[in-house]
Amino acid sequence: MSPVAEGFRQLGHLFATDTLAVIAVIALMGWLLRKNETVLAWLSFAGLAWFLFNLDGLAFVEAWPFDFAVGQSALLYPLLFATLGLAASFLGVAVPQPLVIMVALASLVLGAAATLLHGLEITRVVALASVCVSLLMLGFLATRAGARISPLEKLVLVSIYALGLCATAVDLFAEKIWPGIALLLSPYGGVLLLGFSGFLILHHMLATAEAREKLNEALGQRIETTKANLLASESARHSLEVAHAVKLERERLMREIHDGIGSSLVAALASAERQGKESTTAVVALKGALTDLRVAIDSLEPVEGNVATLLASFRYRYEPELRKSGIGIKWMVEDVPELEWLDAPSALHVLRILQESISNTMGHSKATQLSFKCKMALLMGRPGLRVEVADNGSGFNAEAPVMGRGRRNMAQRAEALGGKLDVLSKPGEGTTTILWLPLVRRQGLNLEAGHAADL
Repeated sequence: MSPVAEGFRQLGHLFATDTLAVIAVIALMGWLLRKNETVLAWLSFAGLAWFLFNLDGLAFVEAWPFDFAVGQSALLYPLLFATLGLAASFLGVAVPQPLVIMVALASLVLGAAATLLHGLEITRVVALASVCVSLLMLGFLATRAGARISPLEKLVLVSIYALGLCATAVDLFAEKIWPGIALLLSPYGGVLLLGFSGFLILHHMLATAEAREKLNEALGQRIETTKANLLASESARHSLEVAHAVKLERERLMREIHDGIGSSLVAALASAERQGKESTTAVVALKGALTDLRVAIDSLEPVEGNVATLLASFRYRYEPELRKSGIGIKWMVEDVPELEWLDAPSALHVLRILQESISNTMGHSKATQLSFKCKMALLMGRPGLRVEVADNGSGFNAEAPVMGRGRRNMAQRAEALGGKLDVLSKPGEGTTTILWLPLVRRQGLNLEAGHAADL
């Protein structure tokens, strides 16, 4: 071989051998950082075995005072052992520990025998047989491979491993295959084998890290969702507790009003009625006070925003008095949506408006028929409920100046509710009171404006 060709051969051999050493060191560092990745330990061991095996053939090694080729022949068996261990670990094949120990001891025995019998042709035959057995074991491992790698990766990996092992077999007879050239293939086969293994290991570790990050992100989102659900549940529980406490307090107030003030008014009314006609004014006042008290109590009843339920309660209170006055009732209340904002103060405003309208009908209109209507209606494009109370009484001039406070108070209450009140009437044509209530009430409304009517 010419000096130039020998120089290129030495350079390529040195580069390949140093690459094997670098792979072994990097794999060792990776395994020290991640002890659970046993495949890195096998990669480091295989890199070291391939590095030592391929030192033979370098100029500086040949200049050493001892015959490295003798030791190099013994390193074939640890190389085969490490390569098969790396393949098994990477393919996900669980190899029993006793079998690993047995193969390791066999490689040491064969290595020692190769060292002692170096120079004999039998050592090459045994070495070639060991490589062939290793190829068969590699095929067996491929058939037992788990789901750690894809079929394509398994095919490529097994092919490259087979090429690397075949390169060592060729090198056993390199002198006979190309005499005088001293070209060794095992360093390049080892770089290809271990380099591809390292690439796949790195690829799978990065894929695992990415999958772990996605899993952590998904878990984080689930934790946030769970926290939001817990907060919502806690808020709902707190709302239920508050609602229950309000209900208990409402029931207590209703009971106190009924048993206290209500009982006193009933007793006073009974006493005034026993005194005869001289107490007519007192009787009327007491009846009005008692009715006002009952309306206030009705407003405390939970209606859950249902206007139809509120109107039914009002009808229950006033129908007996209307019939005593000779006034029939026509009920035309449709099934309408609930008003979420209709709480106890708002319900009292609605009842007071209706109460004022009924009182005017009973006291001044001489009506014989009274109709209640409730349905959906739009006002300037806004959805709402239209509550209408109409009588067939004598009516009045609605355009005349307002003398009393009744209509003014009704308008103030409607404004406090965010609604609108219209009183339509003509002499001889009866009176119609129309209260429009919004489905969604604007923020910032002050119910105190309506409370002024109670003073």
